[in-house]
Amino acid sequence: MHTKTFKTLCSFIGTMTVIAALLTGCGGDSAPTAVAKDIDAIALMEKLMSDDSKERFDALIELGEGRENAAPAIDMILEVLTDDKDAKNREMAAYVLMQMGPKAAKPALPTLKEALEKEKNGNVQINIINAWNAIDPDSAPNGGGRGNQP
Repeated sequence: MHTKTFKTLCSFIGTMTVIAALLTGCGGDSAPTAVAKDIDAIALMEKLMSDDSKERFDALIELGEGRENAAPAIDMILEVLTDDKDAKNREMAAYVLMQMGPKAAKPALPTLKEALEKEKNGNVQINIINAWNAIDPDSAPNGGGRGNQP
């Protein structure tokens, strides 16, 4: 693996670990309830149109923290998922859809299905399946977590 790719991967994993810790808490007897952050969806949508890949990635992180508050940006999130040249951004776009929850992200299902069919990157495919499972587990490719079992 190339050093630059490895460093990028490590940075991404570190970012996702911090996000996961912030969203789920760091321990305790009961699972915390995730709270949607107030976000400026319009400003973040503008950042999604940036030519700078990192700026789009950062906007996606904030949209994910906004959970259902990211709903106004769903069309642009789907555009990143299907058209962004950077796999890291496509992966994060699928993660944002998962974070939005079933009610807000349900309109994304047809595009998720199409994106899964054309996506070549395994990490992006995994996040698409995870998002699909979070939105509509009964129609998800993995059968709602049941695999191929009856």
